[in-house]
Order: sequence, then C-alpha cells, then structure tokens
Amino acid sequence: MTRSHRKATRMKMADQHITLFAALALAALPHGVRAQACPDAGDGTQGLCMPAAQAASAGMDRAPAAHDDAGAGYRTGDLWQAHGQVWQAESVAAGQARWTRMTPARPADTFGAHALFAGGPMQMVSGYHGPALDVEVTQGGRPVVVTLGIGADGDLDHAALRAALARRDAGTFANVVRVYDQSGHGNHLAATPQHVVHVGEVRIAGHDAISWGEANGPGGFVLPAGMRVPADGFFFGTTGTYASSNSGFSAFPVPVLLGQAGQKNTFKLFLGSYSLDGFAHVADGMDPDHRTDLVVMNAPAAVSVYADHDGYHLDAGNAAGSYLRGAMPAGMLSGGYVGYNADGGEWFVQGRNTGQWTGIVIADVAPRREQVRAFQAAAAVAGEEMPQLRSVFVAIGDSRTEGYLLSDGRNWPYLMQRHGRYQSYDFAVSGATTRQMVGMLPAAEAAGRNAPVKVAVVFGGVNDHLPYNHIPVQETVRNLARITQRLKAAGFRVVIMAEANTTGAPRAEIQQAIDSHEITVDAEIDPFAPGQPMADVGDRTYWLPDYTHPTQHGHWVLSETVWKRVGGWLMQRVRD
Repeated sequence: MTRSHRKATRMKMADQHITLFAALALAALPHGVRAQACPDAGDGTQGLCMPAAQAASAGMDRAPAAHDDAGAGYRTGDLWQAHGQVWQAESVAAGQARWTRMTPARPADTFGAHALFAGGPMQMVSGYHGPALDVEVTQGGRPVVVTLGIGADGDLDHAALRAALARRDAGTFANVVRVYDQSGHGNHLAATPQHVVHVGEVRIAGHDAISWGEANGPGGFVLPAGMRVPADGFFFGTTGTYASSNSGFSAFPVPVLLGQAGQKNTFKLFLGSYSLDGFAHVADGMDPDHRTDLVVMNAPAAVSVYADHDGYHLDAGNAAGSYLRGAMPAGMLSGGYVGYNADGGEWFVQGRNTGQWTGIVIADVAPRREQVRAFQAAAAVAGEEMPQLRSVFVAIGDSRTEGYLLSDGRNWPYLMQRHGRYQSYDFAVSGATTRQMVGMLPAAEAAGRNAPVKVAVVFGGVNDHLPYNHIPVQETVRNLARITQRLKAAGFRVVIMAEANTTGAPRAEIQQAIDSHEITVDAEIDPFAPGQPMADVGDRTYWLPDYTHPTQHGHWVLSETVWKRVGGWLMQRVRD
C-alpha cells in the first residue's frame, strides 16, 4: 500500500469514527439540551437560525486527541465540545495532551444558592419548570402579554411563542417585558420602559434568544434594587452570542451595570469604549475606564466576568482576560441594569446591538476557576458552542458592517456564520473613519494570535469625506494601506471590499490604489460592480433611503458574497 493510500485509509477511518461518535453523542443528550429544528434562515428577515451545524467545522466536531496540545494553540483548562460531550485539557504537553471528560448540568447549577438570578429563554437551573418570559405582542393595535414557560422536559414552550408571533400585527415584534428568575430568589428582571428586547427573531442551537439591535432602540432590563452582590465578590455570565466585538452606534454596549446608576459604587462591563478599540473594558468607583486584554467573539460562547480580592477576571470561550490590582472597592452593589447603560446621558443610553442571549446568571460569590469552567461547559453543551475552534475571521469597518438600523444584530458577518463554524469578530463601528479603523488593529491582532487560519475583511472609507471628519482621500488610501499591511504582517489573509456607489465615497481612488498595489491584499470583493444586485444604491430592496446603508436583505447578499470568497479558507482542515 502506498503512502497516499495509507493516508486516505486513515482519513476514511477517522471520518467514520467521527460520524459514529456524533451519532452516539447525540443519542445520549437529554431532551431539553437538544436543539429544536430550525427552518431555513432565508434572507435573515424572517428569523435566523444560528450557527452552522457542528459538522461544518473543518473536522473539529470530534473528541480531542493527544495532538491537540500546546503546539496546536491549547492551554491547560481549555474546553472542547462536540455533539453534546465536553472535555477539559488537563495537560497540553507536546504530543501527549490529556483531555478529561466533564459531565455538566445546567449553567447556574455550579453556584448553588449563590446564584441570585438565573434566567432566560433556556433552562438555566436543573429541574426548573415554570415561567421563563413575559412577552408583549401587538394585536389589532393593542398590546397583549403572553407568559412563556419552561416545561417538564426542560425546554421553552416554542409552540406558544410561534403562536404569539403568528397573531401579532404586521411589522411588529415580540418584546420581552420580564425575565423570570429560575434560581428561586424571586429576582425577576423587568424591561426598561422602551420594551426593545425581542424574542423569536434569532435562534441559537435551537434555543430562542432575547435580542438587541440597532433598530430596536436603546433599552434593556432592570435588576431589583434589593439584589445585592459584594463589590469584590460577584459573577455575571451570559450564554448565546454578541452582535459586535466593539462599540456600536457611537456608544458602547454594556452587558451589565451593577449598582445604582449615578452613584460612586458601581461596576460596569462594556466593549470598545469611546476609543472604539474592540477590547472589553471594566469600570468601577476607583477606575472609570480600564481596557482589558479580552476580545469578545461573535460566535456562540459563554461570556463572563467575576470579581475577587485580586481584581476582575473575564472569559469568552477559551479566551481570558483580567484586570489585577492591589485594592478592590468595598461594600455592596445594589440593583443595576442588564444590556443597558443608564448613566450615560440621553445620547449614550445605549442598548443597541448588545447581543442575542439564551441565558443570564448573576451570583454573589467570587467563584473558583472550576466553577467558571462548569458554567462554561454547561453553556457549551446547551448552546452547541465549540470553544476548541482555531480558525478566526475578523471584520474591520463602519456602519455598513456593524449593522446600522438593523434589528436584532443581524449584520453580514453575523449572518455569514450560518455557513461554517469558526471564531468570528466584528470590530466595525457606526460612524468609524479609516483613522478609527486603524485603532481597531490591536484587537484584531489579539483575536488572531496563534490562530492557524485567519481571514480579515476590510470595508470602509465613506465616512472620511463627511464634512465633520475632513479626511482627505489621500489619507484614506494611506490608512487602508496601513490596515491591510499590518493585518498581513499578523498572518491574516486580507480581503478588501470595494467602496459602494454612494455619492462621495472614494470608490475610484481606492480601486486605483488596489490596482497599483499601494493597497496590498490577497483578494478583492466588489458586490457593487455593474450587474451586481447591490450596484444601484437607489434600489430599496438592498439599500435604505439614505443611499448609504444596506437593508437586511442587503446584508444577506453581502454575507453570501463574502462567504463565497473566504469560506474555503476558513473551512481548511488545520490537521488531519
């Protein structure tokens, strides 16, 4: 037998082993953990099912092996999930990695009575069955509230939600007005008066998610004032996805604010900050804005922050960050907000594009690392998260990538994840100029560090010409050249998207710089060329009336166009 025949035989046997493993693992899943069947996502306007099947992961939907070691980018404590089974790395010694099987329950179980709130559209506490969400729909012009429960099977009453959606008035949404506490403490979350968080628009691994978006408007949920956590001993975690890794709509997403807004003793987790840098930031009474070294991905992942006597610790899948210091605030944090920045003033009230979440957990204890891993492992099984994925995609751009005036965060990089499994990061910000896009590079470089496959798409320049920015086109070209050069130096395959035909956009100048190799890239995508569906910015199927921003259907076209060019790279098998 030749070497090539032996390799082919080994690969065939490996594929057969993976298929058998997946079938056995799926059969072993409890009913409440299995994803509900999703209809086709269509163009992203009639509901969205995320992410792609685990099999679309370039061979990573398997049990970990000895070669999944430090050389492959793994660290002790990392998690690996495939078809309902999850492992933790005990050792990552070269060629001798050891991964131990875990038996997770539900995400909040590890905190026991210290879980002061656990809730969402998914069962977060083992054995819980009862109300999950109060949902407001508009019927005949009048609001009607429906309570959705979690049944004895551990799953949300999807049929009741679908029935409520079918009865709503055209053009309206199902708004979440209350999230019930499954922990038994009675700390139910009440929606802010705007009632902007939707349910029924995005499903993650078959679980209906509560979702924010640009078109939703600002708002979120209020934590009960009587809910108190120590300033140096708490945990906050979410399951599901985030729509963006960076600031959005000129304000920063705030997953959580603990404490009373306007008072000195508060804690806040936010993304990007006013610098639009793409990193997770924390703030408290001692430090109003500290950038950590964590970047939050947009692929399904458990994201959390906890405080102890040493500082703040952040996790997003297998990625981690921290802010360690000699002293921590004392006292208790009472109440607060989720998915909302109540202390930012009228312009920065925020709430747009926070995320698409299937669950929230808040605890009044500084957890041990094994508790954090137990939370993450349970979330990985329930949400079909694959923290072991190593291929990375980043998008750097402006509002046309961030998702300006879209509902529920369904921008084109997010939609693209319907096709394959990889780590996705969207650093685009509404209003960003190419100067600000340069500032996103450190976060992009951090996201791609040690990734064997990494792809970047750059799309921007139109904001530079606006009167209040005063950036000459020559600088626009230089900035784009700098961005692409640094990304290539960091090992990315770099794709640039041509400028649109919006009046004032430097389409010709950027194209000339590409043709002359002043801007060096691996590929160019031009969805706006003559004959392409999005060539005419006056076509209201694909463009909003401002002639600048894609509609939801336009974002679907962009996601399909970009995937056709970069999907083959992202789906490369790193190691057979």
